[in-house]
Amino acid sequence: MRAACLLEGGGASQGSTCGVVSGGCMAITLAHLADMISGEAGKGEALYERLREYTDWFESEFGSTICRERCGAELSEVSGLIDYLITGKVITRCIDHIGKAVSRLPSFINRPLQGDGEVTEIDRRLAASGGYCAAEVLRGIREDSGYGSLFLEQLSVALDGGIGLSGGLCGALAGAILPISLVWGIDPRKEGLAGTIAASIRGQSNLYFDRQVPELWGLASLLMREFKERYASLECRDIVGRSFRSGSELAEHMSASSTCAEIKAWCRERSSELIAANTVFAGQ
Repeated sequence: MRAACLLEGGGASQGSTCGVVSGGCMAITLAHLADMISGEAGKGEALYERLREYTDWFESEFGSTICRERCGAELSEVSGLIDYLITGKVITRCIDHIGKAVSRLPSFINRPLQGDGEVTEIDRRLAASGGYCAAEVLRGIREDSGYGSLFLEQLSVALDGGIGLSGGLCGALAGAILPISLVWGIDPRKEGLAGTIAASIRGQSNLYFDRQVPELWGLASLLMREFKERYASLECRDIVGRSFRSGSELAEHMSASSTCAEIKAWCRERSSELIAANTVFAGQ
């Protein structure tokens, strides 16, 4: 819960993949984590198929998996947030869509994964390290900073291929913001409604006034902006020029892509730098 905070608003309110999509993919992966860790034949590809099924359903139901497109507002800008609130989009779109997604998720969570054939490289990869995009970044940041866990790395397969193979928020970038969220994020179950709202207001204020302080939104939004300046987009499909329909397509691409290798290295390095500099400053 704490690590997932920054998936809100399309990644630190930057408008990429909707947090309901990212959270749903993580919930599906969590439900089938035992299958993945066991390395059973075909279960890895079946998990990617299930994630893609959910993101396809979401796009069909709500028109897009991208936050800025789905809610019709740029939440990274003050004017966008005002429009989002006063026009009621927070209720008619986000809250409504959350409710419908939560009602539908059990059908993706409770249905067993169907595996068959021989154990594949995807099965072995997911059992050992958690995927192709975010897991390497998370593992590197954990080695550099001490923040993270193998559990989070295994769970991060949900973020592969632009979140559940949807082509949205780059999985490596999503992996880079999770440890920041792990350090400075909150658990809404512990903070309660008032504490969660207060934390959101502080974070949005830091975002809009560009305060680069040791805080969730202040640091993550800086990382997101630097990434976009460097790679011209936050979305996987724009960066690599394609989308992936299966885990095997993603695996084949990642084995040969120098661009994705560079992105993973940059995300690890920059996130580790921000964590190291600001945890020292904050006395953590």
